[in-house]
Amino acid sequence: MQSILHTTFMRHTAFVLIAVMSLISFAPKAEAALVPTAMSMASELRAQDMDIVQKALEHKAIKGKLAALGYTDEEISAKLSAVSDSDLHSLATQLDSLDAGGDGVGFVIGLLVIVLLVVVILKLSDKTVTIR
Repeated sequence: MQSILHTTFMRHTAFVLIAVMSLISFAPKAEAALVPTAMSMASELRAQDMDIVQKALEHKAIKGKLAALGYTDEEISAKLSAVSDSDLHSLATQLDSLDAGGDGVGFVIGLLVIVLLVVVILKLSDKTVTIR
């Protein structure tokens, strides 16, 4: 009886293993490293802030005011690219917090205060208002 190492099955298996291992050794070497979170987040945050500022600069009123001050589109984009990350972020947050026409809450509260004052003055002076 032949030993198991000298059988044809083992020879074919050995040749297949040698061929596969030889092909695997030619695979390119890949290197990977971890990117610090602060670096990846900073670039994403700057891109988001730049989008917010660019959208604000597309409004007609802002473009007109900057044109009246003598700024061209090229000058504005050059100055924006030179702005630091922290300044750009603070500008974008301030632009986000602005409402175009205000929210109207202050107007409503002021109107209510005036109406209450008129009612109190009329009650104190014992006057009545009759609408016919």
